[in-house]
Amino acid sequence: MKDIQIRALSGSLYAGVLMGAIFLSPIAITAVVLLFSGLALWEFQRLIQFKSFIPILTLVLLSVYATLGFVSTFTEDILVYSALTINLVLVAMLFNSKKIEYSYPVQFVLSMGYIVLSSYFITRTAFDGLAYEPCILALLYIAIWANNSFAYLFGSKFGKHKLLPAISPKKSWEGFFGGMLATILVTYFIELKMYIFDSNLWILFAVLIPVLATLGDFVQSYFKRVAKVKDSGSLIPGHGGFYDRMDSVIFVAPFYYLLLKFI
Repeated sequence: MKDIQIRALSGSLYAGVLMGAIFLSPIAITAVVLLFSGLALWEFQRLIQFKSFIPILTLVLLSVYATLGFVSTFTEDILVYSALTINLVLVAMLFNSKKIEYSYPVQFVLSMGYIVLSSYFITRTAFDGLAYEPCILALLYIAIWANNSFAYLFGSKFGKHKLLPAISPKKSWEGFFGGMLATILVTYFIELKMYIFDSNLWILFAVLIPVLATLGDFVQSYFKRVAKVKDSGSLIPGHGGFYDRMDSVIFVAPFYYLLLKFI
């Protein structure tokens, strides 16, 4: 089987499991995201050469407590702002020529603040208190997939002007704007049917997703470059590992949660 067919098949299976779980029940999607993000965390810890069970235990406990309704709004505010702070520091790191130096505190904060807290907010975006809104989470995934797919297609066909070649040599401005155009169109047609956002705030979402998803991909590329590997793993044929597949949604999730909170 050709590589592109393997990639398409495994990608479709991955997307099908997520969409099926999203619309099946909140417990189903929480369990699936917990499994996938747990595997991404394991791959990330291998990249930064860190071994600790505390991050995965924290992710499990947060997910269980949230599903049972034990996590308060105040607690989630603390968690989301912590995740956002770590993510913004990682973005600043992309433009610093000095390579990150790992130590136990750095590895621990990266595992907890970047992967665990951001992953936790993937499913939390679909909750308003205890009320579950599956379309809100489905939109997040669909928008990211549209952006990433069309950024790749446009970049492969027309890409000449590099975005950040020191981190990711293949990403181009042409691909970036191609992905943004696709995200805007997909979001527009979904909003036309679902009325997820008030007024025209869907435009803000559709513009932010390509920016944040691209930054998330750059952050992951940075860690892979430091580790001198092409992929974070090999669990998803044609796509690499779960961290390779989830880098965008992990990074975007806390920002999306905050956007929904304010609108």
